[in-house]
Amino acid sequence: MDETEAFFASLQPGQVFTELFDAVPGVHFFIKDSRSRFMAASRSFVRLMGVERVEDLLGRTDYDFSADFLAEGFLADDREVLRSGQPMLGKLEMVPSGATLEWLTTTKVPLLSRGGAVVGLAGVTQVTNRGDSLYRDHPGMHEIIEHVRANFRRRLAVADLARVAGISVSTVERRFRETFGLSPNKYLRRMRLNAACHALRTTDRPLADIARELGFPGQASMTRDFRLELRLTPARFRARFRIQLGMLPAAA
Repeated sequence: MDETEAFFASLQPGQVFTELFDAVPGVHFFIKDSRSRFMAASRSFVRLMGVERVEDLLGRTDYDFSADFLAEGFLADDREVLRSGQPMLGKLEMVPSGATLEWLTTTKVPLLSRGGAVVGLAGVTQVTNRGDSLYRDHPGMHEIIEHVRANFRRRLAVADLARVAGISVSTVERRFRETFGLSPNKYLRRMRLNAACHALRTTDRPLADIARELGFPGQASMTRDFRLELRLTPARFRARFRIQLGMLPAAA
């Protein structure tokens, strides 16, 4: 072991990266193993995942904290980095932040064993701000994102978003797809579904109450959207998390 290796081996685990990233506003750091289980994270990333302690994160995967349609994308990117040994740089993606969704830019790089094998990955994800090129190059999109985040619990139409941004409905549709890779209506649906998943994981509230308070026309509409995006019902989603926690499934 040379002097550099001996120096790092002498340090307590976690000091080199996690506390450094905690000092950078809007930047979150994490490490995963080859099975996409969290092995380390900055405190800001822990809070982003909706838990209080890093210990609540360790050994778990994105499926424990994110709606399935989000977790599937995160793990697909993990698998590609682990398979190829090549970094994924600056990918724009929706990331849950409690009951809402944030647009963040994420970079993932492979971690190698001493023998050169890919054994995990390290990631940095950063909040996109109004002044970033993403919004400078796509006028009106920041206003729309902020409006949806603040108002997704009530009925919204693309025409409402067009008025907020001061552009036409057709321009909203086109520019939103160019910027984020999905339609405004799909974004709104996923915002509501993420909030519903958060409520189902963390509360015992009746499904009808959750649907009504999150802007769905009714429980049947929420169930239909769950089947479309998550391929299971809200009741089954809630039961899955209760089983993981050793609790009895809740009634539908």
